[in-house]
Amino acid sequence: MRVAREFRLESLLFVAFFSTLPLYSPNLVMFNDLFPASGAVMPWFVNAMMAAAVAMGLLVAVLSLRRGGAAFVGLPVVAAATACYVGGFVLFALALAVPSFAVGSIAVAAGLAVAVGVVPLCLAWGTYFSALDMRQALFSLAVLIGMGSLVELLLSAVSMQVGLVAFGLLLALGVVLPLWKASHGELACAVRDAMEGEAPVPDPLASELVAPVGGAADLLANVRRMASVLAMPFVGLLVFGFLMGVRKFMLFDLIYVEALGGIVAAGVVLPLSVVGTRHPLLPFVYQVLLPLFALALVVLNSFPVGTGPQWLAASVSYVFYGVIGILALASLCAMAHAREFSPPLIYGLTVAAFALVSLAGIWCGSLPLFAYQQGGPVLLVLSTAYFALLVGVPLVAAWRREIALPADGACAPVEGVGVLQERCERLSREGGLSPRESEILAYLGRGHGIVYVAKTLVISESTVRTHVKSIYRKLGVSSREELLQRVDEG
Repeated sequence: MRVAREFRLESLLFVAFFSTLPLYSPNLVMFNDLFPASGAVMPWFVNAMMAAAVAMGLLVAVLSLRRGGAAFVGLPVVAAATACYVGGFVLFALALAVPSFAVGSIAVAAGLAVAVGVVPLCLAWGTYFSALDMRQALFSLAVLIGMGSLVELLLSAVSMQVGLVAFGLLLALGVVLPLWKASHGELACAVRDAMEGEAPVPDPLASELVAPVGGAADLLANVRRMASVLAMPFVGLLVFGFLMGVRKFMLFDLIYVEALGGIVAAGVVLPLSVVGTRHPLLPFVYQVLLPLFALALVVLNSFPVGTGPQWLAASVSYVFYGVIGILALASLCAMAHAREFSPPLIYGLTVAAFALVSLAGIWCGSLPLFAYQQGGPVLLVLSTAYFALLVGVPLVAAWRREIALPADGACAPVEGVGVLQERCERLSREGGLSPRESEILAYLGRGHGIVYVAKTLVISESTVRTHVKSIYRKLGVSSREELLQRVDEG
């Protein structure tokens, strides 16, 4: 229960930010329900906001390669972003409520202002959560997103006046913590630490690890490295964003299933954050739990339309994708926590990609192919394709591990973990290893391989290899066998 004890009450303000975040399309449903004239304003606002968010996210990612990205979470940028964010929503509310403001140009201006504000605020919140490791992030985000989904349900069930007042209050509360942290320089300091504190010494023979200087080629190189760490969680987040944008589904014509699915998903994820395992958490989830969940949904979806199992599958699918979304966001926090990539790079790319797929989902939802009657089979095909990916990737990974076992496998030493830890710490002090190198040495001393270490620390395998080479050099060994011998000798 360590992660539960370390939960910070100040992070509850994220509930307000999540429940009003316009990049998450279910949060905009309230305006459709409260304002009958929203059909003339909403498309202009949403299209402008999503397209601008894509451009802004990519721009932040590219600039963060050149300058480190600390300026994007500094007080001047966060304060300006807050003004644009709140001002854009005020303009949007006027366009919905006042007939003279209900024109496309005002809606576009509101969307652009919100996008300019929301991207730095997402970076600020992401940088704040980068202080958490995988289990801490999983616990915190499960609690916060579950509460945010509950707030979404309540907002969709109130009157126009109450809804607007509540939304405005939540909007203001959601920007308080980023402003407070930015004013004290904590966010910028976290970004600088990520870029300087734990960066591995580049291997001159490994060109892919040379520090990037910016540009499209460097951005693509970083994307490839990030994909080697979190490809499956990121793909799941994009599928989640697309499906949430395609169509809104109501249960008994009263409750939006997206919000209900988020609440149930939080209850499903919470045990994962507090139950200990001997293996890295992410591989266990994506190679065992989620494939089993996906296979169960495939079986339920195979029943005829209108039957109980098929209806259950349609409803539980939103829980499944809610779990996927929480896991993906926690994985991104863990990647930022590992300090291999800067938070602005990680979250800039995430915001751009999520806004792009959400916009594609909203557009597809207006096509006849995705209409209510015809859209079910199309969405089922998309979901089944992702289910197949979840099941197929672990099978391929198991086959690759079987082939690579003689080279990457190792038998753990027979001594107790405490003795090994003491020996590794002594070696670390003698060799002058950095904190990250000491952490990796502890895993190597227990007999774990490169792949295991990478998945446990949520960093790329190439970065682990670079750290291992540095460990070999500092300890004066040239092979894994010599390293293990040094550990055995103490």
